[in-house]
Amino acid sequence: MHSITSRWPHQGSIKVEWNLGKRCNYDCSYCPSVIHDNSSPHTDIDILKKAVGQLINLGKPIRLSFTGGEPTVHPKFKELLAYCKHVGVSWISVTTNGTLPAEFYRALPIEQIVFSIHFEYNWLRVVDTIKKVNAVANVNVIAQIMALDSKMDQVLQARAIMLQEHIPSTVRRIRWTQGDHDVFDDMRYNLRDLEWIKEQESTVKENTVIILKEEPDMPRLMHANDIIKLKKNQFKGWTCNAGIESLMINWDGDVHRATCRVGGSLGNIYEGNFVAPSEPVTCDRNFCTCAADIPLTKYENNSN
Repeated sequence: MHSITSRWPHQGSIKVEWNLGKRCNYDCSYCPSVIHDNSSPHTDIDILKKAVGQLINLGKPIRLSFTGGEPTVHPKFKELLAYCKHVGVSWISVTTNGTLPAEFYRALPIEQIVFSIHFEYNWLRVVDTIKKVNAVANVNVIAQIMALDSKMDQVLQARAIMLQEHIPSTVRRIRWTQGDHDVFDDMRYNLRDLEWIKEQESTVKENTVIILKEEPDMPRLMHANDIIKLKKNQFKGWTCNAGIESLMINWDGDVHRATCRVGGSLGNIYEGNFVAPSEPVTCDRNFCTCAADIPLTKYENNSN
């Protein structure tokens, strides 16, 4: 490959992955304690609103993607969304485990909702909620099927339901290893299941444009999750627009260029000392393992 960019005209905006808090009503076996618990305090709504103001002041269109933990457990979540719309945030996505009633999700002033299906809990109830929300055309619905190795029968069933209902979905391998974003524990899967996962192309529209050095005039489209599964995600030494096209806010307000945290901390937006970068960064990771980071504009340096 020679370069990668988003299929959509997002290069002039900033996608913000916002981990709203560690608090979650689930305790999945594969989710590390560094990103979830059932006791962390909720960040004060006034602090969150001030953070939104700092993002708006960056002077570019802001696209917010709320995650966690479980973002919907924040008691002021609806108020925060309403404030974001009030100050001019035009696109908001929420990633959730789908345990609230469908009516709650239908009423949110957002453009996209990503339901993560976790099979250690009542996943069929969540699937029913997804179907009900998808029946209303005011929000883009995506199902993220978390392919737990010990629950593969249910994983196949969930995928079949999504295909039957024409609900866009992705099949995600589980990453158990804490602290190492380069590692997927593929050895936990038997070979048949692993091959099945890799064969499941995302039914969400392709979001990434790939330019090959040998075919510069023939761009190819792929979805970020498929790029990861097929291990076409090796960009070490490449120049990447992480920090220019994206930011990641940690649960404690610490800000990084992207979910990979390449380039180190940019300060704390809750404490008011966050400074946005003005230049791209050179990737130092062996693999780009987050679907939010893959479509960021990046290109292979001539020296590589």
